[in-house]
Amino acid sequence: MKQILSHSITLIPDTDPLDNRYLFRIATDIASPIIIDLAELLKEFRNDRVEFRNDYKLWNDVYPGEKELEIFQNISEKALAENRKIHIINCTLREEVQIIRELYDGLGYFDTKENRFMVPFSEAPITIGVNIRNLAYSTKDYKSKRESICFIPPPREPGHVKTLFAAINSGVISTLGVNDPTKEEQLLKELLDTEKINLTTFSQIVYGNFQEIGCQVGRVEEWHVEL
Repeated sequence: MKQILSHSITLIPDTDPLDNRYLFRIATDIASPIIIDLAELLKEFRNDRVEFRNDYKLWNDVYPGEKELEIFQNISEKALAENRKIHIINCTLREEVQIIRELYDGLGYFDTKENRFMVPFSEAPITIGVNIRNLAYSTKDYKSKRESICFIPPPREPGHVKTLFAAINSGVISTLGVNDPTKEEQLLKELLDTEKINLTTFSQIVYGNFQEIGCQVGRVEEWHVEL
């Protein structure tokens, strides 16, 4: 069995080096005064006029992306104006990713040799995170999943989800929020099975980057998985 760390893979003593089992550390109960949660801010703007139970795709309009983007723009602009460090979680939109990509470009964080952003998390004025559910589901899943995926922020169009994956792999999105590792184990495994995220990047976004950003990790779950 191998333990996957943020920047290395190590063999766990007295285990088979040729097996396909891996150990990850997953951070839960994350807390910090720098965290701003889009899910909490969106709750104020619920549109009760949308009859989403007649067509569950309309859940996307109960908490519309336009309002999420407006909130994101306001808090990021205010933070930069006040020279205040923030970490925005539960991002779902390609437009949010683009705002941070342009910010990082301007700060010189793009490494041409690595062909990705190398972000100094302790210094970056704004960092962003996504929730596992917004990577796992999109509007195409409403027909089969119905009420079970009516969380906040809602699953967005597949194009937004594709951008989120690209932003993780390019270093723009820094953290992945996991609500319950036991219940969401299959969602996490699918990210690795489909090779949408490599092993060390996965370790960074579920654990290492939270610490580098300066968040307090209340609990660390050890997750054993066979790939």
